[in-house]
Amino acid sequence: MKKFTITIISLLLLLTLGACNSQKSNTSNSSKAETSSNVTKKSPQSDNPTQPSSSQHSQSTHSSPQSKIVDTKNLSDLQFKQWIAMYEGEHPLDDRPERIIIRRNDAGERIARTDITQGQIDSRNYFAIDSNGFLKSLDFENYPNLKVSSKNFPIINQKKLNEKEVLCWVVAVQDALFKSEGINPGFDVFYDVNIHLENNIVYADVFRIDYSDDPNGGVAIANKTKINEFMVNADGDLEMMDKNDSSKYTIISKIFMDTSMIK
Repeated sequence: MKKFTITIISLLLLLTLGACNSQKSNTSNSSKAETSSNVTKKSPQSDNPTQPSSSQHSQSTHSSPQSKIVDTKNLSDLQFKQWIAMYEGEHPLDDRPERIIIRRNDAGERIARTDITQGQIDSRNYFAIDSNGFLKSLDFENYPNLKVSSKNFPIINQKKLNEKEVLCWVVAVQDALFKSEGINPGFDVFYDVNIHLENNIVYADVFRIDYSDDPNGGVAIANKTKINEFMVNADGDLEMMDKNDSSKYTIISKIFMDTSMIK
């Protein structure tokens, strides 16, 4: 009887331990299943939080060199022109097209001036970069002194240039085209540029000006002939119309104020 009682107690202990192990196993399996379920539901973006979205990637691929940090104390000639053109765009004296001319003064300092493309007129403005890397322009109230006009190099969005900025870009390219043909712009030829918008695309028509005397003794008559057409495309590139096919345009400049594509 005593042996029988001990046997029953032993069996009960084994059954109890088996139940505990089964419950622990089920709990472990349930936990693993739940963890597996969480991993499956994780979105692809959370797998790589630094991966940009499609729109961010698109903006990144179209970012221009101007979006990087610029050492304004060591600007290239192109960057100097870009800064002047953007300043002129925000602070235009008027809506006439102007060219930007960079040169060195007697002290070896790099300076720039702006001239009108429509005729031989005295320079309208002067620019320089001071020792702090700031852009200085003519102080008209204290002529011929210069004043600090801008302390930060501008962020250039070629898809959102204003009319004056587009004029500066077109003039830089048109002047380079004339030079490639052996024509000295500002001395051998005068021209005007008209900006207009069609279907959200900015177009610029270039008109050569031939002045003739007014028979009545008045101001010389400006006879204009269209010689070129440009447009800023959806990607922010400057395109030029094919002279033999007005329906075709070719990219002539991909960077604001750059003329390196013209040979």
